[in-house]
Order: sequence, then structure tokens, then C-alpha cells
Amino acid sequence: MVGQSLLHRRLTFPVLVAVIAVAGCSTTSGSGAAAPSAAPSTGVPASPSSDAPRTIPASAFFDMPADMRRERREAEGAAAVPELCDQELAPSSGVLASAAVMNLYEQPDAPAGSVPHGVLYQTIRSYEGDGAAEFMERARNGLAACDSYQKNEYTVEVRTKALSGVADEALTVDLVRPQLDLPGNPTGGEQTNRIVVMRFGAVVTILYDSEYERSSSIPGLVDIFVDEAADAVRAWLD
Repeated sequence: MVGQSLLHRRLTFPVLVAVIAVAGCSTTSGSGAAAPSAAPSTGVPASPSSDAPRTIPASAFFDMPADMRRERREAEGAAAVPELCDQELAPSSGVLASAAVMNLYEQPDAPAGSVPHGVLYQTIRSYEGDGAAEFMERARNGLAACDSYQKNEYTVEVRTKALSGVADEALTVDLVRPQLDLPGNPTGGEQTNRIVVMRFGAVVTILYDSEYERSSSIPGLVDIFVDEAADAVRAWLD
């Protein structure tokens, strides 16, 4: 089955993202691994009762399997998280640190020269106090009222479900639109791209499996990304 063997491998290729805090970031590029840099001050007053992380290290992000990875780089927050109906997944207040990466990837064992299959974004945010739980509640309530929105000349349906067993609380959000060819003409059928939002205590991570040339998410691959992302966040927080 697609990706089954990936569940049991250790993912070892270098991570290129640097430690990032809310007030700034270290940009990295190229094929070599970047050592995490010291994060600048966030300007957020410290809370003696809060043990939420104030920087996001490279190790907090999961590693795309080497046989799927095409390109990895730091991502802008606006690109990494869709706006949806009314920016239901926007950070809101109380964010201590935030970072995002972009993975251009191909399917496992894709023939040489194949075009990439998709673009996976991962965003990680830490919140002070109850900010992470409040973010999830706001996102859940907002998405309950977000059935669809307009993008260009077509309608995107939004299908949200609770996801159990992977985090303190989690949601899947499927974005469903008409299937188009590259010039933008309808071909029949649907294109579906998946978002997964997970909370681990004071930390939220958002995976957005976006399109590459009108591609849809493959649920089995997204499940692997979710499991690996959850393991990486837990290992960081432990």
C-alpha cells in the first residue's frame, strides 16, 4: 500500500528551518543543513506560570521521507495557512512563537523526472496561558459556520470533522473544488486538499496539503504526515 513502509522508518535528512520567534526569523536556503540560530526577543512579557515554548526549533518539524522530498524551505505564514471563509485559522492573540516550512514532495517510488505530487506546509505556534485551547475553540466554531467560500470563479466547499487519537484535540478540514485542467477549464470531478489542525497543550501545529498543478491530497500520505508531525512535536515538548 502507498506509504506503508514509511511508518516504520526513521526520517533522517537535514532540516533547513532555523529557530524562529514571533518577532523575527533566520532565513535558510541551499542544500546544506542550517544550524538553529538564537531567536530574537519576542517582546511578549514572560508569564511565571507559563512553560509554553518561546522559540520553535528545527527539531519540532517532522522530516519528509528522503524518497519523497523535492524541496524544503521556510514559508510565509500567509501562504502556509489558507484564509478560508474568514481567516478561521489565523493566529489570534497570545502567540509566543510561530514558524512555518514548505515541503515540495513527490509520491514514494515516483519515476525519475516525475512532476511533484503536492506541497505540504507545516505551521507551529506556541501560545501563552490558555491561548492554544482558545484558538482551537475559535477555529472549531468558525469552521462550523464555514460551509463554502468563493475562490476566483469557483466555489470551494469546506468539510470539517473532529480527529481523535492524535493530539489533545484535532480537526481535519477538506477543501473541495471542481477539478480543473492547467489552463483552468473544468474537467469533471473534484479536487480535494486537506488541512489538519492539532493541539498539544500550549502548542498548535497546522498541516496544509496543498496542490501542485491541480493535485488532490492522498489520504494515506496525509495520515503519515500527521503521525510523523505529532511524534516530532511530542518529542520536542518532552
